[in-house]
Amino acid sequence: MRTKNNLTIYYGDIHNHCGASYGHGPVEDAIANAKMQLDFVSVTGHALWPDMPRQQHGMERRIKYHEDGFKKLAACWDHFVEVTDSANEDGSFVSFLGYEKHSCHSGDQTVMYRDGKGSILQTQTVPELRDELSKLNEQGIACMTFTHHIGYKQGYRGINWEEHEDHPLSPVVELFSMHACSESDETAYPYLHSMGPCDHDSTYSAGLKMGRIVGCIASTDHHSAHPGSHGHGRLAVCAPELTRKAIWDAILNRRTIALTGDNIEIDISVNDGSIGDVIEEPTDKRDIRFRIKGGGAIRTIELVKNEKVLKHFFVPKVTKVAEENKTVRAKIGLEVGWGSRGKPMLWDASFGISDGKILAAEPRFKGSEVVSPTDHEDDFRFSEWNQESGQSVQFKTKTQGNSTPVTNSNQGFCLEVEMPLDAKIEMELNGAKFSHTLREVLCGARSGYISGYGTPAYRVVAALPESYEFEAQIEDTAEGDPLPNGMDCYRLRVEQYNKQWAWSSPIWIKH
Repeated sequence: MRTKNNLTIYYGDIHNHCGASYGHGPVEDAIANAKMQLDFVSVTGHALWPDMPRQQHGMERRIKYHEDGFKKLAACWDHFVEVTDSANEDGSFVSFLGYEKHSCHSGDQTVMYRDGKGSILQTQTVPELRDELSKLNEQGIACMTFTHHIGYKQGYRGINWEEHEDHPLSPVVELFSMHACSESDETAYPYLHSMGPCDHDSTYSAGLKMGRIVGCIASTDHHSAHPGSHGHGRLAVCAPELTRKAIWDAILNRRTIALTGDNIEIDISVNDGSIGDVIEEPTDKRDIRFRIKGGGAIRTIELVKNEKVLKHFFVPKVTKVAEENKTVRAKIGLEVGWGSRGKPMLWDASFGISDGKILAAEPRFKGSEVVSPTDHEDDFRFSEWNQESGQSVQFKTKTQGNSTPVTNSNQGFCLEVEMPLDAKIEMELNGAKFSHTLREVLCGARSGYISGYGTPAYRVVAALPESYEFEAQIEDTAEGDPLPNGMDCYRLRVEQYNKQWAWSSPIWIKH
């Protein structure tokens, strides 16, 4: 889907970790995993924590853990820079250099350099960091920073909205990651990390209510050399082309969409404004139009104005098509995994259709679920895929069961296809063959076991365009109270039936 401004939507992850600091896996594996399912990446090294609470009782182990990671990054920085920079190939794959600075007072920062070269700035505070970045930009060194996992309590590595004045080099904040969702203090993904709960005053919604002009992104913050790890957060940007400058400018201008995992496309306009714009209008009338293409069946869409739901849409899942339709377009999602907890399963799979053609293929692979140190380093490059024909894809991956009944550690793949209703969706999983007609799968999910009860299994679902594509036009006015900055702020929130979400950056209109 191309946007109203004829832009393309590209997918990436600009905050994730590997063994260059206190993460796991070589940076080379991180780049390879990113290229497997993303358009752009910034692999992030942990670099410094100036206001670490050293006097707090019981912090000795954490202090050593972090300081060892900072020293490790400093020692390998030149190699880290070289690998990251050499991965860039405009038109094919884009890479940025990045590092992370912790801050109890202001919230953790991700610092990025556009052109593949840069140094770790030993700044104490976020205002000092922004000043240094401004100086570098004036010298022609393009750089930016953004606050991540913002929802923790201020003073405990959550965002300090009072200090976060609108700044051209800090255009976005991270709304979702493996830490959970920071949109509000009541979401489908609550903060459960050992760092603590979410605090209302640190949420994205709280910042917008204060009048902050800041876009939203999602990143994995994954620590296993696996950028874009499905379900941990991804970023979509609207850009004219896949180049460093184009992707960079899209982020600077807040043309961003925060995603949990599925590649969901959003295009929204208010009068002549698009995602991320700040516009002035001579009229009080607002013509709001939007289009969405989901990664699966869409369940709800909410148009939010000034942090209140202006319009709620419920999208019923369509399961039938007219009999006269000889072929239909559909999205088919496959999950593989389950089985005994902690028992590795290597998958060698083929996924395709017996008749028709594949329009688009979307891998949905996850990385290993580790953050803190482990006794041994695992293989961090265990997924791969290719498409040798117009009717099937082949992939290899690994699962280890689900660690809890509410933790999804399965691997996945999605195909958008055009095929007859009674053509078959075909899978060969480790030599075992399975098939279901599209008509069967549209009526509901189908599943099977590789070797019998309790063994690893698969699940396949499907959705028709009426379920995963949606567009609407709404009229609104300037009536009501604006935000403290004298503007109205419009954004979209999308939920799918499979519990994948998307949030657009806002459009601001001056009264």
